[in-house]
Amino acid sequence: MGRPSSFLDETVFAAVANCLVEQGEVRLQAVTATAGVSTGSIYHRFGSREGLMAAAWLDAVEAFQERFLVALAAGSREAGVAAALATPAFCREDVARALILTTGRRSEMMSDKAPPEMQARLDQLNGQARAGLEAFARDLEVPLERVRLALIGIPLGAVRLYLPEKAVPESVDADIRMAVSALLAAR
Repeated sequence: MGRPSSFLDETVFAAVANCLVEQGEVRLQAVTATAGVSTGSIYHRFGSREGLMAAAWLDAVEAFQERFLVALAAGSREAGVAAALATPAFCREDVARALILTTGRRSEMMSDKAPPEMQARLDQLNGQARAGLEAFARDLEVPLERVRLALIGIPLGAVRLYLPEKAVPESVDADIRMAVSALLAAR
């Protein structure tokens, strides 16, 4: 039996978010300094810089999509609005993960050098999100591209007006609600 871990993944992932915001890139030395862990510990836990980046990305995607898909599952227009509002709520309540998703680029966070099992997990998560959006569009008889704009494009665009420089204000929720409601009601 190995010795217990001396750090939490969340601490390291928050350091990754900090590096993305402060430096525009993730350097392992900066992550270890910010998180207060050794380089060896990072390599032991994540295998490589690419493994760390992929793990941080997957953690953020999974946390967001869980919230998003739970809201969407009700299958009504109001559920669509709730799913859209999951984005600003996530950005206020889970800032480090939100910063990873809004400032990190998927191509860098989940590069071709990422471990294959992590690539497979991302494909699975993206497949679940795609299936949820397709089912929602079908149930409401709304074109899929309109659903994607309403539930992804508008909320993401709105939070990117604020992040990473400042917090996403609650006042943005009313505007997202109005825009999403209008798009989902249009025929």
